[in-house]
Amino acid sequence: MLNKIAIGFRVMLAALAAMLCAAQLQAQNIQLEIQAPRVVTVGEVFRVTFVANGSVNNFAPPSMEGFAITAGPVQSNSTQVHIVNGKVTQSVTYSFAYTLYAEKEGKFTIGSAKVTSGSDEAQTQPFVIECVKGEDARAGQPPQGGGQKPAATASGNDASLYLGVALSKTEVYRGECIVAATKLYSRGNNPIRGFDNVKKPTYNGFWSQDVEVPQEFQFVRENVNGTVYDAGLLWKQLLFPQQSGELTLSPSEIDVIIQVRTRSRDMFEDFFGGGYQNVRRHLQSKTVKVKVKDLPAGAPASFSGAVGSFKVEASLSKNQLVANDATSLTIRISGNGNLKLVNQPKVNLPVDFELYDTKTTDAIKNSDAGASGYRQFEIPLIPRSAGEFVIPPIEFSYFNPSTGKYVTLHTKELAISVEKDTKSQQTYTSSEGRREGIKFLGKDIRFIKTGDALAQHDRRFFGSAAFYLLYAALLAVFAALYVWLKKHRKDSQNVVLMRNRKANKVAKKRLRNSAQLLKMGNAQGFYDELLRAMWGYLSDKLSIPVAELSRESAREAFAERSIEEPYIEAFISVIDECEFARYAPSSGQKEMAHLYRDAVSIISKLEQRVK
Repeated sequence: MLNKIAIGFRVMLAALAAMLCAAQLQAQNIQLEIQAPRVVTVGEVFRVTFVANGSVNNFAPPSMEGFAITAGPVQSNSTQVHIVNGKVTQSVTYSFAYTLYAEKEGKFTIGSAKVTSGSDEAQTQPFVIECVKGEDARAGQPPQGGGQKPAATASGNDASLYLGVALSKTEVYRGECIVAATKLYSRGNNPIRGFDNVKKPTYNGFWSQDVEVPQEFQFVRENVNGTVYDAGLLWKQLLFPQQSGELTLSPSEIDVIIQVRTRSRDMFEDFFGGGYQNVRRHLQSKTVKVKVKDLPAGAPASFSGAVGSFKVEASLSKNQLVANDATSLTIRISGNGNLKLVNQPKVNLPVDFELYDTKTTDAIKNSDAGASGYRQFEIPLIPRSAGEFVIPPIEFSYFNPSTGKYVTLHTKELAISVEKDTKSQQTYTSSEGRREGIKFLGKDIRFIKTGDALAQHDRRFFGSAAFYLLYAALLAVFAALYVWLKKHRKDSQNVVLMRNRKANKVAKKRLRNSAQLLKMGNAQGFYDELLRAMWGYLSDKLSIPVAELSRESAREAFAERSIEEPYIEAFISVIDECEFARYAPSSGQKEMAHLYRDAVSIISKLEQRVK
């Protein structure tokens, strides 16, 4: 009897789970996406797959003009059910795959595919695939503006590997945003095993901001001057030129570790995955030049350097208050452009208002579209007298590079009603909205004492003993200060000495920044900041120019100062682990914390030994 009850209970649970899954699927909106390469070569066979995130009743295939369909659609589906803490979730995936053949050159569009699921439907956007000519005489040569000629692999084949910098624009106005992407281009089949000795370009004349890129390195097909390459993004920056003229981006450099097959006559070694070795390739991109045009004449008086496309809003936290009470004027400038460099617009306040320190808040996102978001200025205000006041419209001007013209915007005028402060007997005066000393009125006449309260006293200070004693003390202080300033000026002119003294302080500051990034889980930022701390300490402490920093120069400088070999190896080991981890799969928190402790330890030990 108990067994029958248990079986019935299980059946009820299964039915309930099925009902919950069905309800969840019913509530889920159907979505459809296309998975296909952006670039193919003539004669290539490739796959195009349409994936839906739920059950599908009907699939309407797209038009595929320009390609020959060799197979498809091949339909498949998968279902996964999860029960975690009594919560039932189910995911169903339907896919429809085609195998296509590229017949000729050109750009061809895969039309919109459509699926229906009950009363719900979804469709894809048209997808453009570029078909380029196959291998030609240029194969294996880096495209113009790219990197260097690829080195040969250990087996003697051309790896077609180079480093390139792609700019969104090469001719801009001063302050206009440029997206600079550094990519690794490959046409070989050798797997990438890691990166080393990474040297990013210098951006002299630019203000730069990093754009977040996926931590996992992966290749995507691109058409480069008629040749299909696998392109992998290494890093990306937003550049804002701060001066006009022709500016130059210095080359990027990187060592790429690739796996190549060696010629082996041992069949057992080949069978068990042997016959491969890692080969290092040093790549360097070409210099890239950018033509920067100066902003046109005739800028409005309210223009302070904002370049892009913006809008401005102003508001008060409250517009009805009592005298001596506080309110906040908030000015928000939003849009796309050099938001980080936007200054607070000028505000004309009534005379009886006091203006306090501004709080600036940034909510800016860096992406391929540039820097977008808003910059907000919050200004505390205190009216000191009652009345009806008006804050005039606030004027803000910017330069729009797409139209080549200045644009001036105005906020709406803000009215403030201030009632008299009946609780206070004090009145205040202020000047032009600035904080001034407070003058107490109403009780400034004091009673004059009568009687014989006045008496003559000889209080001459000039010529007294105290006068000469103070004079001698001031001369001694002046002499000591003169000697100290002279020595301080001499030491300040000794750049090497000042950098040496500040090396440990600067390194500690960068180590604290890397510790914060470690707590936040920002692995990329952690490794970058830790590397800056290590290389910066090495440059400052050993007086090595940044351009000459390398492992070899570090070893030589340490050896000249009689630093023991274990400390040298420990320092180099931390740098190697950081540079490898930046482009390898993400390490865990424990490994990152251990690496941080190693960095702190070796810098502390070197500080005691390097004089």
